[in-house]
Amino acid sequence: MNLKNHIKLCVQVVYYGVKINRFNSSFPVGKIRMEYMYPMNFEEFLMATGKELLLNKIKECYLNIEAMPTFAHEQALTLYKQYLCVGGMPESINNFIENNLDILKYDSNIISNIIEMYIADMKKYVKGNIESVKIEKVYKNIPSQLAKDKKRFRYNLIDEDGRKRKYETPIEWLISSGMVLASHKIKKPEIPLKVYTDEDMFKLYLSDVGLLTSISEIKYPDIMLERSFEFKGAITENYIAQEFAVKDISLYYWTYGKNAEVDFIIYNDDGIIPVEVKSGNSVKSTSLNLYIREHKPKYAIRISTQNFGFENNIKSVPLYAAFLI
Repeated sequence: MNLKNHIKLCVQVVYYGVKINRFNSSFPVGKIRMEYMYPMNFEEFLMATGKELLLNKIKECYLNIEAMPTFAHEQALTLYKQYLCVGGMPESINNFIENNLDILKYDSNIISNIIEMYIADMKKYVKGNIESVKIEKVYKNIPSQLAKDKKRFRYNLIDEDGRKRKYETPIEWLISSGMVLASHKIKKPEIPLKVYTDEDMFKLYLSDVGLLTSISEIKYPDIMLERSFEFKGAITENYIAQEFAVKDISLYYWTYGKNAEVDFIIYNDDGIIPVEVKSGNSVKSTSLNLYIREHKPKYAIRISTQNFGFENNIKSVPLYAAFLI
């Protein structure tokens, strides 16, 4: 599939649905099918960049839980890091391809322009300048929220007078528009997860990891050369949230006491499964081990730069294979 056709299928339409009053006429109930378009995920990024053979190998190793050959593993990790810089916006990926997959020649202004257009659209679809200012403040504040050790969203980090009643509607607008993703804390890991969520405890992620990298002013060498910096964990977590959202996996997380936290809790055919996210190859899993002892899941998942594997009832999944979960 060439990229132009791929873009036609994957182009992100920022859909400001009925809740945001985009339509001024009657809505043809039952005559249309709703489709929510996300940024291109990492699987689509590999397809668009002509890495089908590598993609097939990733899928094969995931299904068989066998390690990728070292060369293929390193190649996939390099592409993953490039994806963190470029993101999943079709125009951005197209420019990356036109520059022969050279991140140094990639035009980063494309993502900056997309962010500016997002901000402009806020003013177009919101009644009143005050409300659009609030929405913009929330959106631009998300990187700072994710920089905290505990990434739970706090209204008072937006401004000194930040309160739920002041920013609840702008947050709902951003979620409804698809510009941000929300992950809620679960009170207990029971089926169905949705009814055990704490609506006042949540995290917000940007819809595209490339937007997060850009708005946070991350330099590409910091990612490509694997420099150590604390915010790398937030970027990685945002990437996983985006991959899960594309697959219609609802976003939840779990905490225990003051320090224990599992990044994602998912529900699949094997039951409720804890998912821990690491930006590097660390296997230290204090919170995950606590969850396993307390709730005894069928297995747990650790996503990191490590190769595929299965040990101590923990399935190791490389970051580049998160789309297969």
